[in-house]
Amino acid sequence: MSVKITCLTLALVSSMTVAAFAQSSPQTTNPANGAKTAPQQSVPSSKLNLNTATQDELRKLPSLNSGNAATIIEARKKSRFKDWNDFTGRRLVPPFTEKEIKNLVTF
Repeated sequence: MSVKITCLTLALVSSMTVAAFAQSSPQTTNPANGAKTAPQQSVPSSKLNLNTATQDELRKLPSLNSGNAATIIEARKKSRFKDWNDFTGRRLVPPFTEKEIKNLVTF
C-alpha cells in the first residue's frame, strides 16, 4: 500500500512541475554573460503609415523586400494612398504580402 501512495505522490508532483514549466514565459539568454533578454518581435507594435514610412520601416513588414518598399515609395510620390482598396488596387505587392500586412498598416 505504501508503494502505491509513494508512486501516486511522485506522479502528482511530476505533473505539477511540468505544468509550471509549461506556463513560464519564453525568455532568451545572452550566451556571453548569461543575462536574460526579452524575446524579439518581428511585427511592429503599432500600425505603419504607408504614406509616410521610410524604406527601412517598410522592410520590417512581413514578406516585404527592398524592391516592394521602393515600389511603394515611388507610387505614393505620384499620389498618396487613400485607403486599403486604393493600395491593393495599384497592385504594388503580391496578394500573399497584402494578406500579411493588411492589419499592420494604415494610411
